[in-house]
Amino acid sequence: MPTFRVELDRLCAKRAKDLGRDLTAEELREIDGRLFQAWIDAGRLDDLIRTIIANFGRDGGLEEIIVLGHHLRETKDVARIHALFRRLISIRVKAFHLWWPRAAEGHVGCMREAARTSAAAMDAYLEYFNSLDRLGLQEERENLRAEMQRFQAREAVRNVLPQEAAKRGGA
Repeated sequence: MPTFRVELDRLCAKRAKDLGRDLTAEELREIDGRLFQAWIDAGRLDDLIRTIIANFGRDGGLEEIIVLGHHLRETKDVARIHALFRRLISIRVKAFHLWWPRAAEGHVGCMREAARTSAAAMDAYLEYFNSLDRLGLQEERENLRAEMQRFQAREAVRNVLPQEAAKRGGA
């Protein structure tokens, strides 16, 4: 099966050929959105998670993350919710920590990047928090809230999947 990017490129090329011109940014977004929804409808959820991680691991993709997260909540797909958000948070928190030491020393460019990567991490945290809340997973939600607070305080964040924490006897 082709990857999302390969399929998107194919659809865009076909549409551009049919129109006899380059596509506008809006037309590209429309095709992307339709394909994304088609993959959700077809159950290609693991492929979409991989696509999000590959394309938006460090930042961006909030619309895609929200749309897929909503579907996973609606279908109560807790395992995929954990897979999507834990991986995103891990990547984004690490990206922040690449910038933070120099930002803390006052390097203004690093300060900007630290702020940007912190915001991207918080976007993922918030969507994960909302998912846990809507699924009634209160203990996990409160553990995540504590993790978010540690991140905001610039303390070390241990990013552990719930099933891994259970194997270790807790987080």
